[in-house]
Amino acid sequence: NFAGYVGLNILHGNLKQVHVSDVRGLVESGACFIDSRYKSEFDCGHIKNAINIPLHEMRQRMDEVPKDRPVYLYCRSSTRSYNALCALQNSGWDNIFLVSGSMLGVSWYEWFEDQRTGREPIVTEYNFI
Repeated sequence: NFAGYVGLNILHGNLKQVHVSDVRGLVESGACFIDSRYKSEFDCGHIKNAINIPLHEMRQRMDEVPKDRPVYLYCRSSTRSYNALCALQNSGWDNIFLVSGSMLGVSWYEWFEDQRTGREPIVTEYNFI
């Protein structure tokens, strides 16, 4: 069961996550975000300044992922970004985090807060499906 596998990694400290409520501060501070979705999905909306490295290209493009600062991974719902995180961990990266809820979670949270406060979005487009 995939959920059990992820749960064990969280329990044993092998998976670090950030909550969607923390994403805005990270974006505003210039943090590195990697979007593991296909380019066509990325083009329909993403976290501003994110780098698009689809999961199927991760092993060939690992040199684009910085090792000298934290990296935050997301996809649509966390499955691909979780697998990208595991690939990076197995290749020596240790300062990497999964965005809990991924793009769906960020979109819903940010849309609500943006509507409530009138602030500028941190995403190019919200993704709700």
